[in-house]
Amino acid sequence: SSSFLRRLAPAGVQRPARSPLESSMSDGGDSGDDMDYAPPPSLPEGIQKEIVVKGDANCWKKPKSGDELTVHYVGTFMDGSQFDSSRDRGEPIKFTLGKGEVIKGWDHGIPTMIKGETARFTIQPEFAYGENGQPPTIPPNAVLIFEIELISWVAKDDLFNDDGCIKALVQEGRETWVHPEKGSEINVSIKSTAQDGSIIEELRNIDYDVGSHTLGALSRVVEKALLGMSKGERCNLHCAKEYVYQNSEHGKVTIELELHEIYNTSDVSLLKDGTVMKKMIKEGEGHETPEDMYAVRLRVETATDGSKSLPGFIGPTELEFKSGAGEVCDALEGAAGHMKRGERALVTCTSSSKVREAKLGLSDVDVPKVVLGLEMLDFKKGRELWSLSDDDKVELALLRKEVAAQLFKAKRFELALVKYNKVLETMGSHDAFHAELKKKAVEQKRIVELNKAACYLQLGDATNALTSCNKVLREDRNNIKALFRRARAHHERGEHVEAQQDLERVLELDVGNSEAKVLMPHVKRAQKVADKASKNTFAKMCEGFGRIGSGREAKPKEEAKPAAPEEPEQRPDIVQVTFKIEYKPAEGETMYVVGEPDGIGAWDGSRAVRMRKLPQPYVPPVGSGRAPPEVHQWELVIDLHQDCGRFEYQYIIRGPCGDRQEQGSKHKCDLTNMGGSRVKCTDSWRD
Repeated sequence: SSSFLRRLAPAGVQRPARSPLESSMSDGGDSGDDMDYAPPPSLPEGIQKEIVVKGDANCWKKPKSGDELTVHYVGTFMDGSQFDSSRDRGEPIKFTLGKGEVIKGWDHGIPTMIKGETARFTIQPEFAYGENGQPPTIPPNAVLIFEIELISWVAKDDLFNDDGCIKALVQEGRETWVHPEKGSEINVSIKSTAQDGSIIEELRNIDYDVGSHTLGALSRVVEKALLGMSKGERCNLHCAKEYVYQNSEHGKVTIELELHEIYNTSDVSLLKDGTVMKKMIKEGEGHETPEDMYAVRLRVETATDGSKSLPGFIGPTELEFKSGAGEVCDALEGAAGHMKRGERALVTCTSSSKVREAKLGLSDVDVPKVVLGLEMLDFKKGRELWSLSDDDKVELALLRKEVAAQLFKAKRFELALVKYNKVLETMGSHDAFHAELKKKAVEQKRIVELNKAACYLQLGDATNALTSCNKVLREDRNNIKALFRRARAHHERGEHVEAQQDLERVLELDVGNSEAKVLMPHVKRAQKVADKASKNTFAKMCEGFGRIGSGREAKPKEEAKPAAPEEPEQRPDIVQVTFKIEYKPAEGETMYVVGEPDGIGAWDGSRAVRMRKLPQPYVPPVGSGRAPPEVHQWELVIDLHQDCGRFEYQYIIRGPCGDRQEQGSKHKCDLTNMGGSRVKCTDSWRD
């Protein structure tokens, strides 16, 4: 017997046949991506709903247009007489929601239901069969009552809103709020099957950079689907004929996707300068990571230069150390502090000095890049800071300060700086301390700020050194160490007058201060050089101003002398082009330009030309201690031939997570007949 579903569909609408692949899908009852979910609209006046059986309390999602539903229903008139029932036939029906395969009342009412729910809908004629009815079963202007049970559904999405590629959820992933982004590195399996069931291509457990478009014909649809998937999710992409493999005989193509892992790459360098990057290969347990002075057990499985094992490497090796104590190299210190129990990661270090570790046989390593394979075996907690008394906090801070001092003596300046910050964190606010302890804490904080300034000076960070010194001098204006270190910071920033003033104050307070006596001649010499440069510049400016209006700027015309005819001057054909863009980079990111001219790569990303990041254009008031405002401008100045004419170009961001190229419209530049001149292209990032 024919299903009443077909009689419910409007005239001329045929229910599409269910493919074998669709019938093998699990009916999970989920509507797909949490982030894309929107609650269904309220019911119109012509539809009334009464819940008969509540649905699954653990399933809050509801079906949306395009999803394939499985339901049972019983249809009756207002007098209670039944006109159709799937239950009587013993088989539920399946249809696609929102595609006109059923009456409007169903398309409006069912999106308000959750999995397992049974509801009774009273549907007015305008949302059923209207004035004409459906003879001989449904009379004209009939009010219908449907008791519907929502058994399950398969979530489906039209990826490009053209019915060319439909994504059907097979298995929901874990952490459904986390999705890959452009530039993310993932592990995925991909299988494409032709309409006749033959396998076109299959890739299992491959590492892939989202946005790289290296999957050939599959790139466009797979990239689009991946952006909405979560880890552990499985889905099928049903593609129309020639939608992915053009000019082929594959017919309708099905692409099976499974997202195994989203690699989380983070900067774990001690100063967050991008020199040590951690890529998580296997997620660890829980949320805890080692804190300062925890006992850590870490396995170093591999050590390579990115391709082959490093000579001398002793491994796999299991290391036991206290975090933050300087017992291992900076790269391991930084990585271990960001790993959970059981986590496995690849750590890439681009500063060989930070990865030199005798326990690994890498004391003399000197290569551009070192990649370490790590596994966090275990770590043991120390006492929690919140459980300590005020006295205990100060004692712990003193112990950490001693460790930091030893690290400074060993020239481990980055780790020493981290340790000094831990000292301040340990003591926290001292307002509630008793009088004697408060005095002790204030003095220790002053010493720590002075030592931080010394670390910053060793690391070449004069601005932060200035800030630390100013904190001390606000409370103790005659602190000799703070004055001297501030003088050094001013000197390194080119503020020689301020540096000389601080040194003079140091010598007033301590006539025999040898460090100040040594530095003073250097400061005075640097100031003389700066004064001479300023004087020359000012003299040229005054000379130029003096000529204006005096008539001296106009030279008397000499009588023209007959001269031998000269060949016409050849017009230069080179144009100086300046590309400029503002972009705030993440750790380790650099901006490049690529375009049509051969000088900027001829659209070959591997030949894109690197830009330089311009220095801050604004310098804060001298002695303020304030850091410059964030202005992130990139510039490339390059000579191009005017024959390049009108050309297009784009910018590329290259970093630890891979390359990311602009996706918006291309920038344009015209060098036609511009030889011998300059052209400036100031752009904004386009996506």
